[in-house]
Amino acid sequence: MFSYRNIIVLIDPAEDNQTALMKATKLATANNAKITLFSSGYNSTLANNRSLSSEQNESAQSSFVQGIKTALEEKAATIREEGLTVETVAIWDKHPSQAIINFLEKHLGDLVIKNTHHQNVMQRTLFSHTDWDLIRYSPIPLLLTKATPWPKKIKITAAVDPVNTHDKPTSLDFDLLAAASLLCDRLDASLDVLHVYDPTPLLIYLDQPALDAGDITEQIRKQHQDALNTLVTRFNLPASNVHLETGSPSTMIPDHLYQNDSHIVVMGAASRQGIDRLLIGHTAERILDRITADILVIKSEADH
Repeated sequence: MFSYRNIIVLIDPAEDNQTALMKATKLATANNAKITLFSSGYNSTLANNRSLSSEQNESAQSSFVQGIKTALEEKAATIREEGLTVETVAIWDKHPSQAIINFLEKHLGDLVIKNTHHQNVMQRTLFSHTDWDLIRYSPIPLLLTKATPWPKKIKITAAVDPVNTHDKPTSLDFDLLAAASLLCDRLDASLDVLHVYDPTPLLIYLDQPALDAGDITEQIRKQHQDALNTLVTRFNLPASNVHLETGSPSTMIPDHLYQNDSHIVVMGAASRQGIDRLLIGHTAERILDRITADILVIKSEADH
């Protein structure tokens, strides 16, 4: 069962994390949740200084980490003024992505929040190594936030793929909608559901004189519409909030989100057996880097 009671915010000391903190505070207030501010750091000079004894090195590294924690405490103090419970965790680690993943695996949490960057000039989001590692390996839902603050009325879009289940658990889309619905309830947001499919590869393969392309196209659309209708039945959504679109998902999903002014997109991640990678509905790299909205990545509960 999804919940948002224990929110972990990954703080990069070299970046402006203010928007991510604002969104974490809003979510925590709506859910009466606890916030944990997490940061890691490493200094090669301190790590490799042979002129110091091991005790002196350990003391220097401890002081370095304490400086990170002091900065976290300054951020926490502002949030605590809102009446929220905030903990701070700072650790020494050379690898930021491994540090947060190790922490998430050992400590209970419901959601991890991290800021990321969308470059309007390039029309793409620049994901860091840590971003991709969290997308692949975070054991709990991940919210990658952009710099734009949430408005008073938030629109959330769940991007589903109810037909192509061979690469993911059949429950993933339902899990995704359950998490999106809970988030909408907590934020008093509206929920849209989007399914994009591309019939072109199949139509090319079936391009035979004896076949009626129009009939085939209609059959394919009916298959996707029926699957989408079945998926959303339990969520009591008006028909106007359920969208079926045809085209390349790598183009249509980001365009739909932008044109419909969605503030958060919820996408499902599933592991392929035997392959150390994730699918996020479709090819992740070609979709995620064009999305201007915040991205909430949900793992199937079957993978937990």
